[in-house]
Amino acid sequence: MGMDVFGKAPASEVGEYFRNNVWWWRPLADYILNVHPDLASGCTEWHSNSADGLDAAESVALADALDADLSAGAVDAYQAAYAAEVAALPREACDLCDSTGLRTDQIGKQHSYDKPRDPATGLGGCNGCAGEGTRAPWAASYPFSTENVREFAAFVRASGGFEIC
Repeated sequence: MGMDVFGKAPASEVGEYFRNNVWWWRPLADYILNVHPDLASGCTEWHSNSADGLDAAESVALADALDADLSAGAVDAYQAAYAAEVAALPREACDLCDSTGLRTDQIGKQHSYDKPRDPATGLGGCNGCAGEGTRAPWAASYPFSTENVREFAAFVRASGGFEIC
């Protein structure tokens, strides 16, 4: 699943379409909502495919703000802080193997995940946690990057307003 964002009156090809899968979209939308809530307020459904969005004037104002953030290094700083926050998250118990490192359900037995990991081949052990019993939290699955903000800012500037579908 992803977020397909369409320009309402694109001024160029870059303003026609922007797409992020849900993993990339959530941190991008959260950045906008947290850093520029006043500019984002014209769209109340940032995390929905409901065709909500911003009009042309609101889009240009958002693009101006994002470009200013990019130029000032604020997005780079946010990216570094975000990465540090994600890295500091504690690992979670693996629910596929009940934190044993061995998956003994039908799927585990079928694919030999119920046997200890063989260091020579890398085979065996739970496929959810690589046989460790814990895994990274779901929050670690949502990447944030300066480049994604840069691409979205360029899209928004040229979109003539947009709809999130």
